[in-house]
Amino acid sequence: MEIYGEAGGLIPDPQWKELEKGEKWWLGNTYHMAIGQGDILVTPVQMNLVTNVIASGGRKCRPHLINESMNDGQLPMNDAVTQCPNIKIPKETLKLIREGMIGACSPGGTAFPLFDWNEAAIQSKSKSLYADRGDQQLPVIACKTGTAEYVAADGRVLAHGWLTAFVPADDPQISVTVVVEGGGEGSNVAAPIVRKILAKYFSVEDSYPYSAIPQEVGE
Repeated sequence: MEIYGEAGGLIPDPQWKELEKGEKWWLGNTYHMAIGQGDILVTPVQMNLVTNVIASGGRKCRPHLINESMNDGQLPMNDAVTQCPNIKIPKETLKLIREGMIGACSPGGTAFPLFDWNEAAIQSKSKSLYADRGDQQLPVIACKTGTAEYVAADGRVLAHGWLTAFVPADDPQISVTVVVEGGGEGSNVAAPIVRKILAKYFSVEDSYPYSAIPQEVGE
């Protein structure tokens, strides 16, 4: 895409580990893969692409950097077909992932800065999953937090804080992926940033205490 320095990611497998490390693939490596830990490497753009696959119902669209939108927000038909192929994820699988991502932003999940937002939105019985909040409307958020651990130069075990989301959950208009390098847990540092972006995008007058967001990050 049109970003200088965008790097390729890494999804390790037994062949890669044998070739690069000369080691056998263990069951623990599979467990690490399942939670996005271990040797996996992704950029924010790549994680946003994955989020968009779920949001779009299984279409893998090639990302672009643009400075203006098209008239109707759609690609020409020939470009849409070639740049957004359907990778054929079963509908039931997508449904389960979407429900899980809504749950992650709701009470009982992990992204606690979004709990009150989603709780108010989900209480709505409207088909579009919008809820009235005074004269405002809140769309339901589907999200996933991430806490990617790493070892700093001084030997401390720190973490990059992640959160990726798409909104509204049932009819997505926007996706957002935020990573705070060395910031700690995604729920603490990335989720409030995503909330602020969404509040601005959907013109929501938000009362969240953003001043409480931790300001110091690691290396």
